Amino acid sequence: MTDLVFKGRNDQVLTNSLLVAEKFGKEHKHVLDAIRELIQGCAETSADPMFVETIYVNEQNRQEYPMFVMNRDGFTLLAMGFTGKKALKFKLDYIAAFNAMERSLKEIKTPQTYAEALRRLADEVEAKEQIQYQLEQKTEQLDESKEWYSIKRWAKEHNMNWRCINWRRMKALSYGLGYEIKKIFDANYGQVNIYHINVFKTYFQ
Repeated sequence: MTDLVFKGRNDQVLTNSLLVAEKFGKEHKHVLDAIRELIQGCAETSADPMFVETIYVNEQNRQEYPMFVMNRDGFTLLAMGFTGKKALKFKLDYIAAFNAMERSLKEIKTPQTYAEALRRLADEVEAKEQIQYQLEQKTEQLDESKEWYSIKRWAKEHNMNWRCINWRRMKALSYGLGYEIKKIFDANYGQVNIYHINVFKTYFQ
C-alpha cells in the first residue's frame, strides 16, 4: 500500500491526483476539477497549502499535463466527496498507507546516552565531510559535462537570454521525466541547479 503515497521534502508524506484517480477508478480530469473547487473554497481559510499544482509528462505522447500533489489533509478533504462501499475501502487503504509511511519515517533511533549522541554527531560530521569532498570532486566533471547543464550555461551555449528559461518548469519537467536535479558550485551563488540535457530538449520541443 505504500505505493499510494511517497515521501516529500521535510519527510512529509504525500500523494498525487494521478494515484488518487487510479485508486478510486475516476477520470483524472474529474479529480482535478474537484481539487480546484476545494482550493477555491479553502483559499481564505487555509494558511498552509494542502494542494500544489505541478505537471507530469505522459509516457505515450510525451505531452505535459497538470496534476496536483497533496498532503494527508488535502487527501482527506478530497476523499470526503467520494462515496460508496468501494470508496470507503479505498479511503481506509490510503489512511493505512499514510500511517505506515509516517511510522517508518519516525523509526529513526534516538541516541539513549551522551556517549551515543557524541558518536552519532561524529559520524554525521564525518559523513558530511565525505559528501563535501565527493561533491567537490564531481563539480569539475559536471561543470564540463555534455549531459548536465545549468540554465546559464545552456543559454550561453545556445545564444539565448537565460532569463527566458523558467526554472520552475525545468524543475517540474525533471521530476516528470524521472531525472534528479543536481547541484554544482558557483562563485556568485554558492550552488546552482543543473538539469539533464533531455529536460532542456523537452522544454524547447
